[in-house]
Parts: sequence; C-alpha cells; structure tokens
Amino acid sequence: MARTRTASGTAHRPDASRRTVRTRVLATMLAFMVAGLALTGTLAHLVQLRALEERVDAELWQEYRELELVASSAEPSDPEYTQLDQLLRTVTVNAAPSDDESVLAIVDGEPRYRPLTQDFVMDGAETVQHMVDVHSPGETVLTSTTVDGREVRMLVASVEVRGDDTEGLFVVAIDVGSQRRAIWSSALTFIGISAATIVLAGIVGTLVTGRLLRPLEDLRRATEEITVADLEHRVPVPSARDDVAALATNFNRMLERIQEGFGEQRRFMSDVGHELRTPLTIVQGTLETTDPEDPEDVREGHRIAADELDRMGRVVGDLSELAASARPDFVRPALMDLGAFTRSVFARIQRIDADRDWHLEALAEGEVLADEQRLAQALVQLAANAVRYSAPGSRITLGSLLVDGPEGLELHLRLRDEGVGIAPEDQERIFERFTRVDPSRDGSGLGLPIVLAIARGHGGTVRLRSRPGDGATFTLVLPRPDPDHPWSTA
Repeated sequence: MARTRTASGTAHRPDASRRTVRTRVLATMLAFMVAGLALTGTLAHLVQLRALEERVDAELWQEYRELELVASSAEPSDPEYTQLDQLLRTVTVNAAPSDDESVLAIVDGEPRYRPLTQDFVMDGAETVQHMVDVHSPGETVLTSTTVDGREVRMLVASVEVRGDDTEGLFVVAIDVGSQRRAIWSSALTFIGISAATIVLAGIVGTLVTGRLLRPLEDLRRATEEITVADLEHRVPVPSARDDVAALATNFNRMLERIQEGFGEQRRFMSDVGHELRTPLTIVQGTLETTDPEDPEDVREGHRIAADELDRMGRVVGDLSELAASARPDFVRPALMDLGAFTRSVFARIQRIDADRDWHLEALAEGEVLADEQRLAQALVQLAANAVRYSAPGSRITLGSLLVDGPEGLELHLRLRDEGVGIAPEDQERIFERFTRVDPSRDGSGLGLPIVLAIARGHGGTVRLRSRPGDGATFTLVLPRPDPDHPWSTA
C-alpha cells in the first residue's frame, strides 16, 4: 500500500474508510432516484385507488339511473310495470352485468331475481340480511361489505310501485377487491421494474462516473507524490476541456508558483546567510585577534566590530522592508500635491552630500494618488546610490513629470547622475537582492530591490537608461491607479 510521509517523518496512511467522490456522487444519484420513484409510485397508486372508488360509485349510480329510466318510461297501463315484482323481474333478468358486477332484486326481504349470467351471486342469507338492514325506505344507499370472500361496493336502492304495497330492493354490487388486487399487482410490477432500473442505473453510473472522475483519481494520486523535496512533478492534464482539466491546469500553475517561491526562498536564505556570514566572520576574527593588553588594538577592534554590526543592522532593516513589500498595505495611496512633494524630496536629498551639484530639472504641478512616504523613500535611495557611484562635484538631477502613456496619464519621477554608469548586462541584475556591481563600494545590495518593490506596489515599474562612464537615469513610472479618480494637473 502506498504511504506518504508528513513533515515530521511519520508515515501517513490514506484513510481506507473515506468515501470517494465517485461513491458520494453515485449514492446521491441513486438516493434521488429511489426517492423520486418511491414518490411517483406512491402518488400513482393512491391516484389509481381513488379513481377506482370514483369509477365504481359512478358505475353503481349508472345502474340505478337505468332502473329509474325504465320505471319512468313505462306506460301506466302496461301490466308489466303495474306490480313491483314484475318491474324488478323485467329489469333484473334482462340486465347484463359487466365483469366483476352482480345484480339482485329482493322482494319483501327475499332474494327473488338475478341476471342469467354474472360473475358472482349475492343471495346468501347473511348478505341479504345486510342489504335489508342497510336499506332506507324511499332512498338509495351505498355500502361496502364482503360477499363470499369478495370485497364489494354495493348500491341498495328502495323500489316502490304506486298501488303495490310490496317492498322491493334493487341491489347492484361491484367486486372492488379484485380490481384493487390488480392495482396492487401493478404496484408490485412497478416496484420490480424500479428496482431493476436502480440496479441498472447503479451499474451504468459506476462505469460512467468512473470514466468521468478518473482524472480526479489521477490528480489525487499525483498530489500524493508531490513533496517539498520534489516540486518538479506535475499532474496530468486531461485532453477534454472541462472543469477537471481546468483544475489540473490550475493545480500545475499553483505548483509552479510554489516552486518559484521555494526557489526564491532558498536563494534568499542563501544570500542572507552569505551577507550576514561575512560581518560575523569579521567580528569573530577581530575579537579573536585583538590584544586586550593593547588599548589601541582594542579601540581598533571595537571600531571594526561596530562598523560590521551597523552593516548587519542595515541589512536586517532592508530585509524587513522587502518582507513588508509583500503585504497588501505596503503602499497606502492618498492624494498628494506633486509639486510640494518634489520640492520636499529635493530638499532632503541635497543633505545627503554637499559635494554634489544638485539640480531640480522638472517640476510637475497637480494632485496625484500615491504613497508619499514610500515614493520619498525610493527617491532618497536612488539619490544615495547616485552619490555612491559618482564623483564629488558631479551633477545629480531630480525631476517629476506627468506624461501621456499608452494606457493614460503616468507619473514619472526621474533621478539622473553623472557617475560610472552601468553595463547593459548588469542593468537587470542590479534589481536582484544582494547584487552589487562593484563589491568594493559600501552597500547591502537591497536598495534597488526596495525601490522596485515600491514602484510595483503602485502598479508601476522602474526604468533604467545608462552606459558605462556616462551616468545613469532611473525613472519610477507609476500609472494612474484608479481610472475613475482623475489626476488634476496644473
């Protein structure tokens, strides 16, 4: 059995009792089918029973209306209808009962006449007594009873003939039990067919869902093989264009981002270790070689250790800035006066080094939406770099402009120096962490990455134009962050 290991190294067995998606889909589908068929069958059965009762009652009343029709259409002088006995004999003997139907005429409490052919007879003493007991003189009564084991629905009509004091009953009964058994038989047939349908649907559903969900199973197995130590593995993407293929594609993209993140983290930790190892080594070596009896040597060792610790503090501070750049609140835009901002930044950078020739070449006026503190931090960092890589007396120029870009108005914050310049092959590399083109110059190699992070936090970028020996021009290009919030320009 396949096992995976957790980060602590303990074996982790897949839960054998867990229900797969395939099982849940099939169970849900079959449960809905069973519920639907059960509800349909029950309602159909109840409707059939109700329809049977209504149809039987209608047929009984139809027989009674035929009796009324015969009696009402007879001529008063017709001897065949002047006596009750003759009327009942004529109507009953000539009757043609349908299937499951029986007719009986009772005169003075005694069964007297019935059709020549019918499915069952009702002249049993107990049945006749029941008819006599339930009848009401001058009225017609519907009742249910049992005749020779048959469940019947019965109409008992009181019949009178003017001038004849004889008491007569006209009884029509329909065997509803046999018809109910036929309905129950159809219900059992429906249950059998439904059960077979559910079994067939389960088999077909198992095959179909197995085929449809096989990519998910492959995805699950593939994810079990992915570990922190092996992020190269990718899950197979089905050829079909469906949600499963989209899931596999997105999962692979997520793995690529995770792999890039892990790689970046490893490089970052390696760079941090390298950057901090050097000052630690210097401090340790200084302390080991310092002669505690020599005051001058102690003072020199103290100075070296303090310088290296200060450099370590700057590295840690810059790393904190870069870590903060990943937070959504790293940049907090607000409306700022562009002209006042540019003048304020220029006044600050002039104090970095009085030996440089500082110039303000362009000054845009208006209000823009940006994080004033972060932009000032980026420009001060660029100015410090310009001082570091230029000669005393050289010119450093700052400018701000509002420019029509390809996607609308853009803010350009530009700083140009007359320093050593940057070779084309190094112009992208200098924005990577801990990269220093000239290792002999002071710096942590994190300044330009912080500048780039600030520009990207505003949705923009940093452009560089430079040639060796001809200085460098860094431009922060910031697009308008909200198209519905126009920048006002002077």
